[in-house]
Amino acid sequence: MSMLNRSAILIMYSWENASINYTTYCIFDTASLLRYAGTLTIILGFIGNFLSILVFSRKALRSRSCSIYFLVLNLSDICVLIGYTLENLLFHGYGIQFLSSAFMCKSIIFLIYASTDISNYLLTLAAIDRCILISYRTVHRFCRASTAKLLIAIVVILFSLINSHFLYGFHVDQSGLCLPSSMKYIEFYVHHYDSYIDIIKTVLIPFVIIFICNIFIISTLTRKKSLLRRASTLQRRIRQEKDRQLTFFLLLTSILFIVLSLPSEINDFIRTHLSQQFQIKYACQLWISTTIFILLHQIHHASHFYVYTLTGPIFRQEFQKFICHYKKPNYKVDLFDYSRRPTIISPHINHDDIDDQQLDIFPRQT
Repeated sequence: MSMLNRSAILIMYSWENASINYTTYCIFDTASLLRYAGTLTIILGFIGNFLSILVFSRKALRSRSCSIYFLVLNLSDICVLIGYTLENLLFHGYGIQFLSSAFMCKSIIFLIYASTDISNYLLTLAAIDRCILISYRTVHRFCRASTAKLLIAIVVILFSLINSHFLYGFHVDQSGLCLPSSMKYIEFYVHHYDSYIDIIKTVLIPFVIIFICNIFIISTLTRKKSLLRRASTLQRRIRQEKDRQLTFFLLLTSILFIVLSLPSEINDFIRTHLSQQFQIKYACQLWISTTIFILLHQIHHASHFYVYTLTGPIFRQEFQKFICHYKKPNYKVDLFDYSRRPTIISPHINHDDIDDQQLDIFPRQT
C-alpha cells in the first residue's frame, strides 16, 4: 500500500507529439495529501457553494445583477469541483478510475475546462457590472437582472462551444487512461491549446479586465470616500450599502482568482515546454508541485462562501435569516419600533424596497 501511495504516474508529451506514461516511486506521499487536503477542500466547497446559492437566491439579493452573476458562479464552481473529484482526487488519491469509459473521459474533461472558463468570465462580467454601476448615479441598463441573465447564457453557450473539441479529441487508451486520441490532436492540445491558448483565454484576458475594473473601482471609491455619501434617503442608503458590499465581494473574489488560479495555469504552460529528460529526472518534484497548484486552484472554487460570510454583513444577515427561518416574534417588535418612520411604511414603495428596508432593522456589523 505504501508503494502504491507514493508512486506517481506522470503523463509526458514530447515535442515529437508522442505521449509517455512514466511511473516512478516518490518519497513525497502525494496520495495522502490529496486524500486529506483534497477531500476536505471538496466537502467544504460543495457545502459552501450550495449555501451561497441559497443565500443569493433570496429576495433581498436576487434582484441585483451582480448577485445573479455570483449565484451562477457558485453553480459553475460546483461543476469544477465535480470534475476535479472524478478526474484527479479519486484516481490519484484513492486509486479509483472513473474515466475508464469513453463517455466519462470526454464529458469530464469537457466539464473541467468549460466550467473553469465559465467561472472566470462570470467573475469578469461581475467586475464590469460593478465598474459600470459606480460610474452612474442611476442604475445603468447593463446592470439589470435581465441583461445579466442574457450575458450568462451567452457565456455558457460560447465557452461550451469553444471547449467542445474535448468531446471528440480525448479517448481511453489501452492502459485505461484518458488521453488525447491522436498525434494530430496531441500537437493541437499540448503545443497550442493547453499551452498559450488556454493561459491567454482562461487567465490573462479575465485577469486584465478584472484588474482594470478593480483599479477603477478602488480609485472611484477612494475619491468619493463612500457610495453612501451620495444617498439622500434611507431607502437609497440601504440600496447603496448592498451595492457597496457586493463590490467588496468582487474585489476579494478577484484577488483569490489571481492568487490561487494563476500558479496552476503557469505550471501547465511551463510543463509543456520542458524536455522529456528533465521531466523524467524531476518527475516527483513536478508531481508534488502540480498537485499543490491544483489544490490551490480548487480552493479558489471552494472558498467563496466563507469569504462572503467573513466579510459581508448583509450576506451574514441573509444567511442568518435562512438558518433561523425568519424569527417573526423578534421581527415584529423591531418593526413596531420603526413603524412611525414614514420612509419605512410608505405605500409607494415596491416589494423589493420593503425587503431592502428590512435589512436596516438588524444591527450593523463592522
